[in-house]
Amino acid sequence: MTSTHVSEQNAGLRVMWTYIATGLAIFVLMLLVGIVTRASQAGWLPLDPGSFYSLLSLHGVGMIVAMAISGLGVLWYLARREMELDESIAFIAYGFFLAGTVCVIVSAIPGRYGSLWTMLYPLPFVGTYWPSWATGTWLIGNALVMLGFMLWCGQMLGALLARYGGVRGMLAVDYVLRNRDFTQSGKKPPPPQMFAAAITAFDGFITGTVGLVIGTALIVHWMDPSVALDPLWAKNLTYLFGHSFANLTMYMAVAGIYVGLPLCTKREYHTSPPLVVAWWGTLLFVIIAYFHHLYMDFVQMQWMQFVGEIASYLAAIPVVVVTVYGGVMLVHRSGMRWSLGAMFLYAGMIGWVVGGIAAVLDATIPANVDLHNTLWVPGHFHTYLLEGVLLFILGWVFVNLEQRAQAASGLLTRWLIGVGMFGGGALFLLGFYLAGAFGVPRRYAVEPAPGPFFASLATMGALIFLAGFVICGAEAWRLARLPKRQAVG
Repeated sequence: MTSTHVSEQNAGLRVMWTYIATGLAIFVLMLLVGIVTRASQAGWLPLDPGSFYSLLSLHGVGMIVAMAISGLGVLWYLARREMELDESIAFIAYGFFLAGTVCVIVSAIPGRYGSLWTMLYPLPFVGTYWPSWATGTWLIGNALVMLGFMLWCGQMLGALLARYGGVRGMLAVDYVLRNRDFTQSGKKPPPPQMFAAAITAFDGFITGTVGLVIGTALIVHWMDPSVALDPLWAKNLTYLFGHSFANLTMYMAVAGIYVGLPLCTKREYHTSPPLVVAWWGTLLFVIIAYFHHLYMDFVQMQWMQFVGEIASYLAAIPVVVVTVYGGVMLVHRSGMRWSLGAMFLYAGMIGWVVGGIAAVLDATIPANVDLHNTLWVPGHFHTYLLEGVLLFILGWVFVNLEQRAQAASGLLTRWLIGVGMFGGGALFLLGFYLAGAFGVPRRYAVEPAPGPFFASLATMGALIFLAGFVICGAEAWRLARLPKRQAVG
């Protein structure tokens, strides 16, 4: 291995571990905030409504940003192994993420901003119990995060286009449509993880642009209230930005499956035409599925409602089916040892599927009428974030640590972590789903019955999850301190 190669690998690791460590640190803070809000709904903690909505606002944005930062770190490192990426740009983007996160924390804690992540016009400006500067700080913080995200996506997209000779090469169009000629020419399509990078970069740049457009418009209105916005226009842009950004966190982290599971199973996860076509579908559906958030907006054009339902169904099929099926086949009869890394990656696929099924049910128009404004919706996105994205990230972390030290965790440790994070996580999520099925509304500081009972279940589950996560962190620290015996493949 040349000194140049070692230097490039170290640069990639610096970016990856900086992003992951920061993302997981923010996650821990947001987890504690989330436990406080659920305990308040359960009646365990006295929390006035103003403080509740401020903490809920912080928790919503903070948790998404935490998962995004961690996922972007994993994806940047994996992409860096295939092509040239500038470390300095990655750290400039990281600076924007950090500055935006600080702004959001300041606006919510001392500023008491409480209009949630949706910041739907004109809610942040009318009848507020917080000062005007808190609204502006919140909006600026979100804009800074989007600037960092666009910078990250712009660098990734440019590198992908240069590496694979344009859009056709990046998306492996000839590999699918002219497979015989492509194969005979000796060319190879991008590896699976690069499709995750391509879709994140392409759709992410669109998402970031939309987020900045609506963010700038809201900042202008904050500075000059005489500048009016169209509420339906604002809501469409807000949900296109928010829904797409939240969904892309999954596709950032899923790249870890394509590289991590093969390290565990000693098998290759190779690119295939069905995998490529599935990612083509995701490229489109991620952007247009957000319409299902506007079913109840009767002024929305009707064709958009149909597009929302169709896209929501189709978005659940391509990569989930192909990636999860491929992952299961990779594990089947492989003789894989169930280390923590393997456990997290495999369980993350289960969480992804369960959260996706719950999302599709909510996106079905007849069910949406009964479910969308209930705790069912936080149930589905907590599932794919907590038992999906987070597990993919932790899986990648532990695969790296295990491969590096050529060591694994003991059976008792794995059981404690599994019971804590999977069992506690399941109880936590069950509290949301059952409450949603009983019609308990979401975003209520004080919930009607049987809300407090289910909030108690969820709080107990969250505390068990937290205990498992603490053990997980201690085990990661133990593995990290072991001497290095092998470079990660």
